Amino acid sequence: MKKNICIIALLVSFITSQSAFSQIYSFEDNKIPGDWSINKGTLNISADKYKLGNQSLQINWKQGAILTLQSPSGISEACQNKNGGINLWIYNKFPINEHLIFSFKDTNEKEVCRFPFLLNFKGWRCIWAKFQGDMNMPPKSNIKSVEMQFPQETEEGVIFIDFLEFTPKVSWRNMSDAQYKVNRKDYSLVSDFVSYRNTTPQVKKIITAEDQQIKIIADRLTTWYLGSGQQSSDKWIKMREDNEEVFIRTGLKAAQKIKIQYNEDNTPKGEPLFPMGAPTTIEGQQLKKFRTINENILLPLALDYRKNQNVQSLKKVLYIYDWFNDQGWADGSGMGTLCFEKLRSSGYFHSFFLLKEQLSTELLERELQTLNWFTMFGTCYQTPANAGEVADNLRALAIPKLIYALSINDKQKKQVALTAFKNYMDNALGIAPGFFGTFKPDFSGYHHRGPYNSAYYPHALYAGTLIAYLLHDTPYALSESTLHNLKQGLLTFRFFCAGLNVPAGTVGRFPKGQQILETLLPAFAYVSLSYKEPDKELTAAFKRILESGSNRQAITNYVSNVNSNLAYTSTVGEIELLTQLASTSISKEEKVNGTLFMPYSGLLIAKDSLFHFNIKGFSRYIWDFESSATENTKGRYLSYGQIEYFDLKNKYKSFNPEESDFDWNYIPGATTKVLPEYVLQDKGGSSSGHRNFSDETFLTGIHGSKKSAMFSFRMHDITYDNSFRANKSVFVFEDFLLCLGSDIQTKDKRYPTITTLFQSFDKNTSKERIDEGYILTDPSLMYVVKGGAVRTLCEGTHTRAYIEHGAPAIDAKYQYYILKQKDKKTAKRLLSNHSPIEIVAQDNDAHIIRHKTAGIICGALFNPLKTYTEQLVTQVNIPLSYILEKEEENDSFRLSICEPDMRRASRAHMGLLTEEDVVQEEKAFNTQLTINGIYNVKCLQKSIKVSHDKEKNKTYVTISTIRGENYTLLLHQTNI
Repeated sequence: MKKNICIIALLVSFITSQSAFSQIYSFEDNKIPGDWSINKGTLNISADKYKLGNQSLQINWKQGAILTLQSPSGISEACQNKNGGINLWIYNKFPINEHLIFSFKDTNEKEVCRFPFLLNFKGWRCIWAKFQGDMNMPPKSNIKSVEMQFPQETEEGVIFIDFLEFTPKVSWRNMSDAQYKVNRKDYSLVSDFVSYRNTTPQVKKIITAEDQQIKIIADRLTTWYLGSGQQSSDKWIKMREDNEEVFIRTGLKAAQKIKIQYNEDNTPKGEPLFPMGAPTTIEGQQLKKFRTINENILLPLALDYRKNQNVQSLKKVLYIYDWFNDQGWADGSGMGTLCFEKLRSSGYFHSFFLLKEQLSTELLERELQTLNWFTMFGTCYQTPANAGEVADNLRALAIPKLIYALSINDKQKKQVALTAFKNYMDNALGIAPGFFGTFKPDFSGYHHRGPYNSAYYPHALYAGTLIAYLLHDTPYALSESTLHNLKQGLLTFRFFCAGLNVPAGTVGRFPKGQQILETLLPAFAYVSLSYKEPDKELTAAFKRILESGSNRQAITNYVSNVNSNLAYTSTVGEIELLTQLASTSISKEEKVNGTLFMPYSGLLIAKDSLFHFNIKGFSRYIWDFESSATENTKGRYLSYGQIEYFDLKNKYKSFNPEESDFDWNYIPGATTKVLPEYVLQDKGGSSSGHRNFSDETFLTGIHGSKKSAMFSFRMHDITYDNSFRANKSVFVFEDFLLCLGSDIQTKDKRYPTITTLFQSFDKNTSKERIDEGYILTDPSLMYVVKGGAVRTLCEGTHTRAYIEHGAPAIDAKYQYYILKQKDKKTAKRLLSNHSPIEIVAQDNDAHIIRHKTAGIICGALFNPLKTYTEQLVTQVNIPLSYILEKEEENDSFRLSICEPDMRRASRAHMGLLTEEDVVQEEKAFNTQLTINGIYNVKCLQKSIKVSHDKEKNKTYVTISTIRGENYTLLLHQTNI
């Protein structure tokens, strides 16, 4: 499986690698290479068509002609490399249903590989093909000459070739298209466009609908784009309209450089355009991308026509469609690769819907076929192997897919397409297995095989909710289970947000992109308004976010922003629906408090009216961090036990990457090695360099009662330092958090190992040494450390406080408390012999603590072979965590458990996951607990097996556990 690397890193790699060892034939020197010859036809340098520079090679071929290229530049180096091959752009004037054959021959004139290229198109097409990988050339072959063998049946034709190179490194992102085939088997990043295109448009059962019912969907979409005009006095609607006008004016200004010009053969004269996968510059020439037009020009022109009736804008869009088509933006055209192209094509998709009524029959059909190709609509007709969908395909293509279905003129074909689309969306928004995106059972949102809340997932969630609104109350409405998933996804998102900020450990490669919740406000409106009556729970949550004074500026900024970059959402209709929900009589919800463990994110959230805590780990199933060549390069430790807090009253927070002096070695709560910056940014032993997994399955959390919660994981670095380990637990109570660490070890003598207490950029910090340990404060919290060696580094207002573990670290431990109130009396009591907390076990077998005052026992049991005869839970048959709380009723207990192993495939890092690994289902396990005493036991979530041994005074409970879910057992002592 290829590495799913970020866009920027890929493009940088591509740009630097292309043409490093090869000469590009661009024919700008007005010379035809002397050793090139054609036996039937003519060759000449032409300025009529060109893709690079201002000229190309025109080939006027006759039936059966052969163009021979003797020893072309770069061919020898290309043969020597496994990824060597040919890159070429071809313009065809007259479509024919025959192939142009590329034949590659050695010094003995023996053909070592060949490559057929179908000429059934008009305009530019691109070839990226590898000799070995795609043409099956035997290794160590030596190509001496290249023959272009023209069709045998057609009398004559004309093609132009440009931007030809024989390169030692054809991009691994190359793809098949309607003209040629490459041997790609992995479609995790580069989709199987040809398969989708060739899928027969059919469904098992067509959902029929009246024209008026389908029109409801189209009208809703139109109103979403243009607004209804009924609430124009609303300040937010006016703000969006004003900024939309700026967006239109800016686009019109950029469009002035585009001149409507056609050749005598009615083909457009526009300059060359390239896909995102092409280099940024070649031989000093800046390449112009389709993306530039898509992002900045097409949609403003379309809006200008629809809103201002500017016919000149319409004419320019129609010209751009012709220009795009001629340059290769066409049905079946892969342009080398369409990897990532869908992410920057919203201008084309949305402008088409707004203007489709103005297109001629011929032009409409041409663009519909193009839309079918670029949106990969064919996937809707295929039977999915499993639930779920990649977030990119949802955020970038969900609405364009609907646009395609709505734009089909034939009534039955339209119904088939809408049925297929409805089925596709229900499956795409279902709960996905394993590492696959997007929705997980705990309503984590996945992309790049892990939780991704700063981007991707919220965009996909937005797209899904908009589709739900557009289709609701029609025959194509999404299912109730899909609406449930969308609703719970939104409510969970708002729960794990502190204000508008997502947890730092789930930001992917965007550590400064935590503020995101305001962008989902319209999504709350879409789903709420998809029910017969506005959903009370969603509306109440929506209103609390909307009406918070601290959110006002962020919401204003969102309303003011209009763009068509990635996925166009900034419409007037969006704000109208937002204001519609805001005007309902449903009251806002109270502040959201409580705890939540999200096993698919490796995250525990604990929040009350004053503080919000996020505690984050990584495991065999949860990767550590994501980076790129330029983004989050120092984020290695984000999941090493980070304890992030937000002081909701005083507006302080623990994670501050926006500070220029922020030290990435000192992530609060994390156990780390303090590394020089160049080492911290090093990619380590993994070929991926990020998204690394552990080999430990133990990452648990329990969202118990209002009184308690816990988080625990066994940390093991298998990427950078295989000797680096730690057992880390956090126990959450009403007034404080207890943090335990044990078996902290690394053989690395070069760098000190530490656990960070806090990193502050405010002068309001303190440190006090007392006999039992240390008492420290940052601007918001008090840290009470029992024993150990605590150090602080102070540079102006920048303070880092941490516990030293040595270099190397050998079986080190820590015990400290985080107090929500800076109460020294409580701090000293926690450190004294009269502490309400008893540490029962703190070793490599278990972390067990007892809160004597609250009557709560918490345990993280790492070793299932260990027996604890003095505890109520004496033994288990698999590692798990538990919280045992005494109930008010005599001899009754509430036992909450979490067994974390997903029991599915994993690898050292994400890039090694196969497609089979990614969709592997989680497996259940019969977890057994041995309880001291005879108890009646009931489970709130599922059926269980209970047996008793009166002689041994034991109760045995068997429960099927899966997916790291929490289960609650009610124990009542009995005299059976």
